Amino acid sequence: MNILYILGNGFDKAQGMHTSYPEFYQYLMKNTDNGSALLQQLKQDINADKELWSDMEEALGHFTSKVKSANDFDSLYFELSDHLQDYLKNEEKMFNPTEELKTKFIKDFIFPFRYLGIENQKIINDLYLSENKANKKAGLPSPVHSINVMTLNYTNTLERLLLPADTTKNINSNNVDYDYNIDSSFVLRKIIHVHGILNDSIIIGVDNIGQISNEQFRKNADIRDLIVKEQSNHAMGYTCHEQCENLILEADIVVLYGVSLGDTDARWWQLIGNRFRTGKLCLIQHIFKPNDIIITPNRKQWLGKIDRERRNFILNKMMLYQTQFPDETKSRLFFVANSSIFQLKH
Repeated sequence: MNILYILGNGFDKAQGMHTSYPEFYQYLMKNTDNGSALLQQLKQDINADKELWSDMEEALGHFTSKVKSANDFDSLYFELSDHLQDYLKNEEKMFNPTEELKTKFIKDFIFPFRYLGIENQKIINDLYLSENKANKKAGLPSPVHSINVMTLNYTNTLERLLLPADTTKNINSNNVDYDYNIDSSFVLRKIIHVHGILNDSIIIGVDNIGQISNEQFRKNADIRDLIVKEQSNHAMGYTCHEQCENLILEADIVVLYGVSLGDTDARWWQLIGNRFRTGKLCLIQHIFKPNDIIITPNRKQWLGKIDRERRNFILNKMMLYQTQFPDETKSRLFFVANSSIFQLKH
């Protein structure tokens, strides 16, 4: 069984870190008055009304239409990148997970379906048990399940929760093979920081050249090396995108946590959609929106409505349509709202 986690900013926020885009925006407004004229102009364009990092990345793509030269954009890009690194490094320093949180986290991490309803838990659990039964029948030992992680975050929050302290002292690579035995049945294979990691180069950008408003910049390979995420990884000599594609192709279960499914990472949602078409992939999305999704003990019938809304939303993001999978998606798409997974309390 291959489990693939895709983690977004909501994962850091669940640990109490102030890593949202609006919080970084407030930092920019208060601490960069001495920055370049272009940065001051950008600050006016990427306003605080937006909630998501993908909103800022889309705004940066639009802002290219106001930048006159490639050199100017080059300077602006790294000025913004340096401020973001400084801000997140400070947040990362303040994250000190307790042993209680680490213990709970590992339990959640190896059983991501335990927060599903009883009926859906059985569907996922049967996948595990079928492999166990097949091995037992063949006289083989119980299978070891592989877990891989694609994180869209720059921080090493996950590593500090999951790995021994001496392993996390000098993490400065966005692609690490761990082969770390979490327990006798689960092995952590890879953690890939697909957008880079703090203390190394990070990527702030868009999914494709169509999201760059400046037509001249679309043709400029140097600009594309900065702002188009896949090309940026290739420019640095990394193979993150190819490795992540393989992880998606090999996954039996994909778990989405803290991701907004933004268009500046559209390629991943479409690749998951391609895998989903094969009929072999189960997908679990954990959603934490306590102010928007309110389920009380005497209103649990609303779960059906939420499930349908989320199914239609994610199918569209995966470039699939409900008419293609009218009933079959119910047995492979699962949603959990406002659970305490990965946190000690809300």
